[in-house]
Amino acid sequence: MPPERKRKSYQLLMDLVRLGSLLQKTGNEFFRGRGLTQAQFNTLMVLMYTRPMGCRQNELCELLLVKPANVTGLVGRLHERGLVTRKVDSSDERARLVSISAKGRKLIRKVEPDYYGEIDKIMAVLGKPAVKGLSESVAKIQVSIMDRGLLSYFGSREESSGGA
Repeated sequence: MPPERKRKSYQLLMDLVRLGSLLQKTGNEFFRGRGLTQAQFNTLMVLMYTRPMGCRQNELCELLLVKPANVTGLVGRLHERGLVTRKVDSSDERARLVSISAKGRKLIRKVEPDYYGEIDKIMAVLGKPAVKGLSESVAKIQVSIMDRGLLSYFGSREESSGGA
């Protein structure tokens, strides 16, 4: 085994990757039972809380850290279900403004309590001081990644992802 693999920083990174995978699978199961995907839920949450007046699809790409083609399909599926509205941006006819619809708000209000309840159950193994410390550590890693330009595809952003 290369000595680099024995480093605590490497082991921690691999633990975080595994944790991310476990959380992804847990989220998939949670949302499957509610007729949503995680991406759909995150999009609706961004539109409801981060951009309540709506935003352009390209801005959603940055907020959700996804490629434009993925947002186009995602927004299209949400629109087909009546969960978002799309309209032409009056300042740029090529751009589309996306907003959460009343039906989308109703769905989020229905799912949110269970969602936050599941988060509380998952995080219950940590006390409040540990949650705070872990949150601060993760934020430092995120800033380090952004400051180093490792997500250059999405450009620099001045705010957090606003996701769920």
